[in-house]
Amino acid sequence: MTTANAAFKVHIENMPEALNTKKDVDEYCKQFWKDYKEKAKEEKAAKAEKPKRKKGVDKDGNPKEKRAPSAYNIFVKEKYAEIKDANPDMDKTEIFAEIAKLWQELKAEKAKAPSNEDKKVSEKMSPEKKKEDEEDEIVEVVEAPKKNPGRKAINKKSKKETPEEAQEEASE
Repeated sequence: MTTANAAFKVHIENMPEALNTKKDVDEYCKQFWKDYKEKAKEEKAAKAEKPKRKKGVDKDGNPKEKRAPSAYNIFVKEKYAEIKDANPDMDKTEIFAEIAKLWQELKAEKAKAPSNEDKKVSEKMSPEKKKEDEEDEIVEVVEAPKKNPGRKAINKKSKKETPEEAQEEASE
């Protein structure tokens, strides 16, 4: 669909030569806008008649399977009710900010202490894989190369200095 102004421009370019007076041209333009609005209403009605696709259904009409909630989703669900009960005066943004802090703390704790599952996996690993993992974890610390001292700053002398003051500064 072209824009209204572009369609109007094309309509004016195709205007018949028989329209001589301003009144005739105005009438011609009014008729265009009237027709254009009716056409837009018809297109809008045609779109409204087309049924919208349901959210829980795919293109073929089969019901979609919901994705399992993530650990964060479960955590939010549990903690939201607890925080809301403890602090009924808090608004939603404050509650979610508090939940985010708790989640970060929980993540930090999990990163420090390996879980039981991680221990089980590491026990099942072959000795060769354990050695490879340990080798990957070893990091060499290398010192950064020393930088050469750059150019020394030049002290600019003010123009109002007397020769005696310049000698004093040089001697310092």
